[in-house]
Amino acid sequence: MKRLVLKAALLLLPCAAAASESLTPGQVTLEVHSSVTSLQDYASAQKPVERRIDSLNVYALSKSAYLLRSGHMLSLPLYSKVQKGGSFKAFSREIKTAAQRHQLDAALIAAVIMTESGFNPQAKSPKGARGLMQLMPETWLDLNVSDPLSPEENIQAGSAYLKQLLVRFNSLPLALAAYNAGPENVKRYRGIPPFAETQQFIQKVLQFQEQYRQQLPDEDRDT
Repeated sequence: MKRLVLKAALLLLPCAAAASESLTPGQVTLEVHSSVTSLQDYASAQKPVERRIDSLNVYALSKSAYLLRSGHMLSLPLYSKVQKGGSFKAFSREIKTAAQRHQLDAALIAAVIMTESGFNPQAKSPKGARGLMQLMPETWLDLNVSDPLSPEENIQAGSAYLKQLLVRFNSLPLALAAYNAGPENVKRYRGIPPFAETQQFIQKVLQFQEQYRQQLPDEDRDT
């Protein structure tokens, strides 16, 4: 018998209370048989099937749809970078510039960004951290950052702060611990604080650093 397929597109909007998280648009597909003419037929017929199809791109349908993803209202050029999230390539120019200026490994900067925000320049934490490298208000004020959600300013300031911590503690794991938990906690515990979040942060950054080192051109490694 001829099968009737009913399709309905469902656009999932992000929750305002979780601005740092983004939801992927999906599609719900319901399938029923045209032979269903009564409750008895329905009871014995194949039940509706639901499945997400993440390839649905609502942004191709409307040039303004990207505005729904963030309360900060991304510009189209910046949104195109967000779409490449999860890869240092989206902000490779800013990362390379910061690495050269502060004499840091570009892969390390990319790893911190990936761990902190997943390359989302609009990321905001409940504690007040902002942007790609999740700068806290006191940090971006100390470093004269005018817009912590600006990728260029955020990466420059975050890299400068990371460099300060590396010089102070003379150890990458300790510097990362201070970046996550604060220098005072590292000083208080005379090492990596016994915080699960901080210990996981260090592990993730080091793993991502190795991953990005394998992807970066030779001239961009360990600048």
